[in-house]
Amino acid sequence: RVAYLVYKDANGNILSKPNVIGSKTEGALIMMAKEWGFDYETVKNKVFNDATDRMFAFNSGKKRSTAIIHRGDGRVTVLCKGAPEWILKDCTSYLAADGSSKKLIDAKRAEINKHILDMANNALRTLCIAHRDFASAADVPTDWHDNPPDTAELCCDCVVGIIDPLRADVKEAVRIAQQAGVTVRMVTGDNLNTACAIARQCGILTADGTAIEGPVFRNMSPAAVDALLPNLQVMAPSSPDDKYLL
Repeated sequence: RVAYLVYKDANGNILSKPNVIGSKTEGALIMMAKEWGFDYETVKNKVFNDATDRMFAFNSGKKRSTAIIHRGDGRVTVLCKGAPEWILKDCTSYLAADGSSKKLIDAKRAEINKHILDMANNALRTLCIAHRDFASAADVPTDWHDNPPDTAELCCDCVVGIIDPLRADVKEAVRIAQQAGVTVRMVTGDNLNTACAIARQCGILTADGTAIEGPVFRNMSPAAVDALLPNLQVMAPSSPDDKYLL
């Protein structure tokens, strides 16, 4: 369990808003589901069996986390969530408003990508949630315990945007560091548009600053990196190796 909600304080008093213990991203999703009438713990206890099912932690290579659930009717469902630019490219269908699965044609893919871009430009961290159904356990690849089949023939269920408000002291902390001659950079796994929007809010990204994607940065020559560094203010999405190289 990577996150859960606490409804009372240490003295037993009911909180005006539940506290998230654990991953804030997971907590936000749990709270969203609760507002829709679904209690995470109740649903999990009903559909997830520790003896047969498995949850896979976030995979930085695939940019997603995954769960595999064996259904009562014999089906096996693969559930995954992660970076939209990675999940969506593995989707061949999408979940329509009536609950049916429809082919993900180019026009619909472009529509979804526009929503993702709009949310990112408004400083929202975006996640794509998708699934894949297998008719029976026999249809699931035999190595699923180590290599979950979560990178092909996915159905895009939805895209969510999560706001991560800046703490009140962030802008001032950045300003003080810059005033002291410290170069402040943002290096994050978030979408580049999201990172830039947040970096502008807290004073890291300026009009003459440079923002770059991690894959571009890691393929640059040492000379090109040296030329880039004086103006580099944002790098996203980045990997741990990108941070090490920087």
